[in-house]
Amino acid sequence: MKSAVNMRPKKYRTIQANGLLQLYRRLFTTASFLISLCVVSVNAHSAPWLRCQVSYAGSTQIVETGITNDPYAVESVDIQGRFKFKAVMTGSDSDINYIKLYAFFQTRSADIPIHQASYYPPLPLRKQETPFTPKNSLYAGDVERELQYQCTLEDK
Repeated sequence: MKSAVNMRPKKYRTIQANGLLQLYRRLFTTASFLISLCVVSVNAHSAPWLRCQVSYAGSTQIVETGITNDPYAVESVDIQGRFKFKAVMTGSDSDINYIKLYAFFQTRSADIPIHQASYYPPLPLRKQETPFTPKNSLYAGDVERELQYQCTLEDK
């Protein structure tokens, strides 16, 4: 038999107190889940995005790129068999090291570089799409073919 000294009365929770405890647990769990979703969505969408509108002979192509660690792996985009355009943005996560834009004139024997523009921080990075470059006009070839481009930058 146990002695009377070691006997403690059991604490019984009432239905009302138990219900409040469950409510607080649910609220805490829900709040924790919502906070973690917000943190994940902020981190997932915090990535710079470069979008360039490239025009030649009355038609426009959109060239888009995100951050890369290997600028040599970025492919040039063919613009109607006359030009090539390449947009490179290097860095890590949401930090941009530089942005370089290249244009090449295509000939039968080789692609001739006709333009390179380099941009370094600080860069105008905002949540909404923001104009990044002015409208540039490039001319190349015997008949001076015209390529135009304009880029925007956005923190997605």
